[in-house]
Amino acid sequence: MSDMAMTSTGHRGSAASWLDAHFEAARAEYEEALRFVGIQSGWSVLDAGCGAGGYVPLLCELVGVAGRVSALDLAPENIAHVERLVREANCTVPIDLRVGSVLDLPFADSSFDCVWCANVAAFLTKAEFGRVMGEFRRVTKPGGLVAVKELDVTLLQFLPLDPAILARLAAARRAKAAETGLGAWCGPSLGPFFRRVGLEELVRRSWLVERWAPLPPATRQFITMLVRFMAGLAVEHDLPPTDLEALRAAAADPDRLLDDPDFCFREAFVVTLGCVPA
Repeated sequence: MSDMAMTSTGHRGSAASWLDAHFEAARAEYEEALRFVGIQSGWSVLDAGCGAGGYVPLLCELVGVAGRVSALDLAPENIAHVERLVREANCTVPIDLRVGSVLDLPFADSSFDCVWCANVAAFLTKAEFGRVMGEFRRVTKPGGLVAVKELDVTLLQFLPLDPAILARLAAARRAKAAETGLGAWCGPSLGPFFRRVGLEELVRRSWLVERWAPLPPATRQFITMLVRFMAGLAVEHDLPPTDLEALRAAAADPDRLLDDPDFCFREAFVVTLGCVPA
Protein backbone atom coordinates (compact mmCIF):
# COMPACT_ATOMS: atom_id res chain seq x y z
CA MET A 1 0.00 0.00 0.00
CA SER A 2 1.38 3.40 -0.86
CA ASP A 3 2.17 6.10 1.66
CA MET A 4 -0.99 7.97 0.68
CA ALA A 5 -2.99 5.31 2.51
CA MET A 6 -1.08 5.91 5.77
CA THR A 7 -2.34 8.50 8.25
CA SER A 8 -0.10 10.87 10.19
CA THR A 9 -0.81 8.66 13.20
CA GLY A 10 0.79 5.65 11.49
CA HIS A 11 -2.34 3.64 10.71
CA ARG A 12 -2.06 1.84 7.38
CA GLY A 13 -5.22 1.82 5.29
CA SER A 14 -6.83 4.69 7.22
CA ALA A 15 -6.09 7.73 5.06
CA ALA A 16 -9.06 9.54 3.51
CA SER A 17 -8.08 8.65 -0.07
CA TRP A 18 -8.12 4.92 0.66
CA LEU A 19 -11.24 5.04 2.84
CA ASP A 20 -13.20 7.09 0.30
CA ALA A 21 -12.34 4.62 -2.47
CA HIS A 22 -13.34 1.64 -0.34
CA PHE A 23 -16.58 3.27 0.80
CA GLU A 24 -17.61 4.13 -2.76
CA ALA A 25 -16.90 0.57 -3.91
CA ALA A 26 -19.10 -0.89 -1.15
CA ARG A 27 -21.53 1.99 -0.60
CA ALA A 28 -24.75 0.00 -1.03
CA GLU A 29 -23.83 -2.62 1.59
CA TYR A 30 -22.19 -0.11 3.94
CA GLU A 31 -25.23 2.15 3.98
CA GLU A 32 -27.58 -0.81 4.37
CA ALA A 33 -25.54 -1.91 7.39
CA LEU A 34 -25.84 1.51 9.03
CA ARG A 35 -29.59 1.60 8.42
CA PHE A 36 -29.82 -1.89 9.98
CA VAL A 37 -28.70 -0.44 13.34
CA GLY A 38 -32.06 1.31 13.74
CA ILE A 39 -30.97 4.89 14.38
CA GLN A 40 -34.01 7.10 14.93
CA SER A 41 -34.91 10.68 14.13
CA GLY A 42 -33.93 13.04 16.93
CA TRP A 43 -31.13 10.82 18.27
CA SER A 44 -27.66 11.91 19.26
CA VAL A 45 -25.10 9.64 17.54
CA LEU A 46 -21.32 9.32 17.76
CA ASP A 47 -19.24 8.04 14.83
CA ALA A 48 -16.21 6.82 16.80
CA GLY A 49 -13.14 6.56 14.59
CA CYS A 50 -14.93 8.20 11.68
CA GLY A 51 -12.01 8.10 9.25
CA ALA A 52 -12.91 9.97 6.06
CA GLY A 53 -16.49 10.48 7.26
CA GLY A 54 -18.22 8.32 4.67
CA TYR A 55 -21.04 7.49 7.09
CA VAL A 56 -21.57 11.05 8.34
CA PRO A 57 -24.02 12.23 5.62
CA LEU A 58 -26.27 9.20 6.16
CA LEU A 59 -26.05 9.62 9.94
CA CYS A 60 -27.26 13.19 9.47
CA GLU A 61 -30.12 11.97 7.29
CA LEU A 62 -31.15 9.36 9.86
CA VAL A 63 -31.16 11.65 12.91
CA GLY A 64 -32.74 14.58 11.07
CA VAL A 65 -32.71 18.23 12.04
CA ALA A 66 -33.86 17.36 15.57
CA GLY A 67 -30.84 15.10 16.08
CA ARG A 68 -27.12 15.59 16.57
CA VAL A 69 -24.05 13.89 15.11
CA SER A 70 -20.57 13.81 16.63
CA ALA A 71 -17.57 12.37 14.80
CA LEU A 72 -14.13 11.66 16.23
CA ASP A 73 -10.89 10.45 14.66
CA LEU A 74 -7.28 10.20 15.77
CA ALA A 75 -5.88 11.70 12.55
CA PRO A 76 -6.27 15.50 12.27
CA GLU A 77 -6.18 15.32 8.47
CA ASN A 78 -9.18 12.98 8.48
CA ILE A 79 -11.20 15.40 10.59
CA ALA A 80 -10.24 18.21 8.17
CA HIS A 81 -11.48 15.99 5.34
CA VAL A 82 -14.80 15.42 7.14
CA GLU A 83 -15.19 19.17 7.66
CA ARG A 84 -14.96 19.66 3.87
CA LEU A 85 -17.36 16.77 3.28
CA VAL A 86 -19.94 18.28 5.64
CA ARG A 87 -19.69 21.69 3.96
CA GLU A 88 -20.08 20.21 0.48
CA ALA A 89 -23.06 18.08 1.57
CA ASN A 90 -24.81 21.13 3.07
CA CYS A 91 -25.69 19.17 6.20
CA THR A 92 -28.30 20.96 8.31
CA VAL A 93 -27.83 18.75 11.36
CA PRO A 94 -25.63 20.01 14.24
CA ILE A 95 -22.26 18.26 13.81
CA ASP A 96 -19.47 18.14 16.38
CA LEU A 97 -16.12 17.10 14.85
CA ARG A 98 -13.18 16.33 17.13
CA VAL A 99 -9.66 14.98 16.98
CA GLY A 100 -9.33 12.37 19.69
CA SER A 101 -8.85 8.75 20.68
CA VAL A 102 -11.49 6.06 21.08
CA LEU A 103 -9.45 4.90 24.09
CA ASP A 104 -10.40 8.05 26.00
CA LEU A 105 -13.54 9.62 24.54
CA PRO A 106 -13.86 13.36 25.25
CA PHE A 107 -17.58 13.13 26.03
CA ALA A 108 -19.62 13.04 29.22
CA ASP A 109 -21.33 9.92 30.47
CA SER A 110 -24.65 9.07 28.76
CA SER A 111 -24.16 11.57 25.93
CA PHE A 112 -25.43 9.49 23.01
CA ASP A 113 -28.37 7.35 21.97
CA CYS A 114 -26.04 5.35 19.74
CA VAL A 115 -22.33 4.84 19.15
CA TRP A 116 -21.32 3.64 15.67
CA CYS A 117 -17.77 2.40 15.09
CA ALA A 118 -16.56 1.06 11.74
CA ASN A 119 -13.22 -0.61 10.96
CA VAL A 120 -11.41 0.50 14.12
CA ALA A 121 -11.19 -2.67 16.24
CA ALA A 122 -8.81 -4.29 13.77
CA PHE A 123 -6.10 -1.79 14.74
CA LEU A 124 -6.41 -2.46 18.48
CA THR A 125 -5.13 -5.12 20.85
CA LYS A 126 -7.62 -7.14 22.87
CA ALA A 127 -6.87 -5.03 25.95
CA GLU A 128 -7.32 -1.79 24.01
CA PHE A 129 -10.59 -2.87 22.45
CA GLY A 130 -11.87 -3.95 25.85
CA ARG A 131 -11.14 -0.44 27.10
CA VAL A 132 -12.81 1.07 24.03
CA MET A 133 -15.97 -0.94 24.63
CA GLY A 134 -16.02 0.35 28.19
CA GLU A 135 -15.82 3.89 26.81
CA PHE A 136 -18.61 3.19 24.34
CA ARG A 137 -20.87 1.96 27.11
CA ARG A 138 -19.95 4.92 29.33
CA VAL A 139 -20.96 7.57 26.77
CA THR A 140 -24.14 5.75 25.67
CA LYS A 141 -27.43 6.45 27.40
CA PRO A 142 -29.31 3.69 29.24
CA GLY A 143 -31.33 1.87 26.62
CA GLY A 144 -29.02 3.14 23.88
CA LEU A 145 -27.17 1.16 21.23
CA VAL A 146 -23.54 0.33 20.49
CA ALA A 147 -22.82 -0.91 16.95
CA VAL A 148 -19.42 -2.07 15.71
CA LYS A 149 -18.68 -2.94 12.08
CA GLU A 150 -15.59 -4.98 11.26
CA LEU A 151 -14.16 -6.88 8.32
CA ASP A 152 -13.62 -10.61 7.93
CA VAL A 153 -10.77 -10.83 5.41
CA THR A 154 -10.74 -14.62 5.66
CA LEU A 155 -13.45 -14.43 2.98
CA LEU A 156 -11.63 -12.02 0.63
CA GLN A 157 -11.48 -13.24 -2.96
CA PHE A 158 -10.31 -11.99 -6.37
CA LEU A 159 -11.77 -14.72 -8.58
CA PRO A 160 -10.56 -16.37 -10.80
CA LEU A 161 -7.36 -16.00 -8.74
CA ASP A 162 -7.15 -19.18 -6.67
CA PRO A 163 -9.03 -18.31 -3.44
CA ALA A 164 -6.69 -20.59 -1.50
CA ILE A 165 -3.89 -18.04 -2.02
CA LEU A 166 -5.67 -15.28 -0.11
CA ALA A 167 -6.88 -17.81 2.45
CA ARG A 168 -3.26 -18.80 3.17
CA LEU A 169 -2.29 -15.13 3.38
CA ALA A 170 -5.12 -14.48 5.86
CA ALA A 171 -3.97 -17.42 7.99
CA ALA A 172 -0.37 -16.18 7.92
CA ARG A 173 -1.45 -12.65 8.90
CA ARG A 174 -3.58 -14.02 11.70
CA ALA A 175 -0.74 -16.13 13.09
CA LYS A 176 1.71 -13.24 12.95
CA ALA A 177 -0.70 -10.80 14.62
CA ALA A 178 -1.97 -13.18 17.30
CA GLU A 179 -0.25 -11.25 20.09
CA THR A 180 -0.42 -7.75 18.65
CA GLY A 181 -3.94 -6.95 17.48
CA LEU A 182 -7.44 -8.11 16.68
CA GLY A 183 -6.81 -7.78 12.94
CA ALA A 184 -9.02 -7.37 9.89
CA TRP A 185 -10.57 -10.81 10.46
CA CYS A 186 -12.14 -9.96 13.84
CA GLY A 187 -15.65 -9.10 12.61
CA PRO A 188 -17.30 -12.36 13.69
CA SER A 189 -15.55 -12.53 17.09
CA LEU A 190 -16.48 -9.34 18.93
CA GLY A 191 -19.47 -10.61 20.91
CA PRO A 192 -17.48 -11.42 24.08
CA PHE A 193 -16.26 -7.82 24.30
CA PHE A 194 -19.87 -6.60 24.27
CA ARG A 195 -20.90 -8.99 27.03
CA ARG A 196 -17.91 -8.14 29.24
CA VAL A 197 -19.06 -4.53 29.54
CA GLY A 198 -22.65 -5.56 30.20
CA LEU A 199 -24.25 -4.92 26.84
CA GLU A 200 -27.38 -6.95 26.19
CA GLU A 201 -29.60 -8.22 23.38
CA LEU A 202 -26.69 -8.83 21.03
CA VAL A 203 -27.48 -9.07 17.34
CA ARG A 204 -24.95 -9.92 14.64
CA ARG A 205 -25.36 -9.77 10.90
CA SER A 206 -22.94 -10.35 8.02
CA TRP A 207 -22.82 -8.71 4.61
CA LEU A 208 -21.12 -9.96 1.46
CA VAL A 209 -19.84 -7.28 -0.90
CA GLU A 210 -19.73 -8.94 -4.32
CA ARG A 211 -18.78 -7.22 -7.58
CA TRP A 212 -18.70 -9.09 -10.90
CA ALA A 213 -17.08 -7.97 -14.14
CA PRO A 214 -17.46 -5.57 -15.82
CA LEU A 215 -16.60 -3.20 -12.97
CA PRO A 216 -17.61 0.45 -12.63
CA PRO A 217 -14.59 2.79 -12.73
CA ALA A 218 -14.64 3.64 -9.00
CA THR A 219 -14.86 -0.02 -8.00
CA ARG A 220 -12.11 -0.92 -10.44
CA GLN A 221 -9.85 1.77 -8.99
CA PHE A 222 -10.30 0.50 -5.44
CA ILE A 223 -9.82 -3.17 -6.30
CA THR A 224 -6.64 -2.29 -8.20
CA MET A 225 -5.29 -0.61 -5.06
CA LEU A 226 -6.40 -3.55 -2.93
CA VAL A 227 -4.74 -6.16 -5.17
CA ARG A 228 -1.47 -4.26 -4.92
CA PHE A 229 -1.87 -3.89 -1.16
CA MET A 230 -2.41 -7.62 -0.70
CA ALA A 231 0.65 -8.37 -2.84
CA GLY A 232 2.68 -6.02 -0.65
CA LEU A 233 1.41 -7.73 2.50
CA ALA A 234 2.25 -11.14 1.10
CA VAL A 235 6.00 -10.46 0.97
CA GLU A 236 5.90 -9.71 4.72
CA HIS A 237 4.64 -13.22 5.51
CA ASP A 238 5.75 -16.81 5.14
CA LEU A 239 3.90 -17.96 2.01
CA PRO A 240 4.72 -20.51 -0.69
CA PRO A 241 6.75 -19.01 -3.56
CA THR A 242 3.96 -19.85 -6.01
CA ASP A 243 1.52 -17.74 -3.94
CA LEU A 244 3.95 -14.81 -3.87
CA GLU A 245 4.46 -15.02 -7.61
CA ALA A 246 0.72 -15.16 -8.34
CA LEU A 247 0.08 -12.04 -6.24
CA ARG A 248 3.14 -10.28 -7.67
CA ALA A 249 1.87 -10.92 -11.20
CA ALA A 250 -1.62 -9.69 -10.32
CA ALA A 251 -0.21 -6.50 -8.82
CA ALA A 252 2.09 -5.90 -11.79
CA ASP A 253 -0.77 -6.22 -14.29
CA PRO A 254 -4.11 -5.88 -12.44
CA ASP A 255 -5.96 -5.16 -15.71
CA ARG A 256 -5.34 -8.71 -16.84
CA LEU A 257 -7.17 -10.00 -13.75
CA LEU A 258 -9.92 -7.39 -13.67
CA ASP A 259 -10.65 -7.68 -17.39
CA ASP A 260 -11.36 -11.39 -17.08
CA PRO A 261 -15.08 -11.80 -17.93
CA ASP A 262 -15.43 -14.08 -14.90
CA PHE A 263 -13.71 -11.73 -12.45
CA CYS A 264 -15.47 -11.42 -9.09
CA PHE A 265 -14.44 -9.45 -6.02
CA ARG A 266 -15.80 -10.62 -2.67
CA GLU A 267 -15.30 -9.26 0.82
CA ALA A 268 -17.33 -9.71 3.99
CA PHE A 269 -18.01 -7.70 7.11
CA VAL A 270 -20.04 -8.10 10.29
CA VAL A 271 -22.04 -5.64 12.38
CA THR A 272 -22.37 -6.47 16.07
CA LEU A 273 -25.10 -4.57 17.88
CA GLY A 274 -25.71 -4.41 21.62
CA CYS A 275 -27.94 -2.46 24.01
CA VAL A 276 -26.99 -0.65 27.21
CA PRO A 277 -29.31 -1.84 30.00
CA ALA A 278 -32.11 0.64 30.68
